[in-house]
Amino acid sequence: MNELDNLKNAWKAISEAESLKEYSADDIKRIVKKRSNSELSKIRRKLIFESTFTFVLSVFLVLFIHFINPNDTKFALLFIGVVLSISFLPYINVINLKLSNHPDLKSYLGEFIVRFDKLVKQYIRMAAILVPIAGVGGFLLGFHSAATQDEWNSFFTLPSLLLIVLFVAFISIGGCWFQRRYFKWVYGKNLHRLRNCLTDLEDVKK
Repeated sequence: MNELDNLKNAWKAISEAESLKEYSADDIKRIVKKRSNSELSKIRRKLIFESTFTFVLSVFLVLFIHFINPNDTKFALLFIGVVLSISFLPYINVINLKLSNHPDLKSYLGEFIVRFDKLVKQYIRMAAILVPIAGVGGFLLGFHSAATQDEWNSFFTLPSLLLIVLFVAFISIGGCWFQRRYFKWVYGKNLHRLRNCLTDLEDVKK
């Protein structure tokens, strides 16, 4: 399936390159700018949707903890706040990138692709640590809110701790795999098209 997709993308890139030969350099720049702006807008909308969904889900989790055990609300706010803050860090370099800071579209696209590729790599590495912390922390927070004090104290036995260790290892590996597949599925086509736009601009320079 991947080979078929790659073949389709290759034929599309060739056809687009052939069609661009009919235009002048200025026309090509305008066409590429329109295409790249479309892909950049799609990426921004996806980022906004992800941020909104994460925020809504976080509010729901805090309210869930609050209704079960109001005393744990402050712990839920602190825990989710720390996780969200760490998760947001890789996005800063991409969000701070402004088109006005670059002399032309070509340099902006090149920098955007480099920064977004770096963001993906950082997130995949972060998933190995942050996903287990979020998973185990969320489970313990929910269990502490619903359990009695005796149930909470009796939970920390050797078998339970071994299960937690196995769970951490499993979701650590699974988190890396999921993040890699997720970014490829959600942003892969957009980045591929932006790279094609960058190639077209480089061809115009030549």
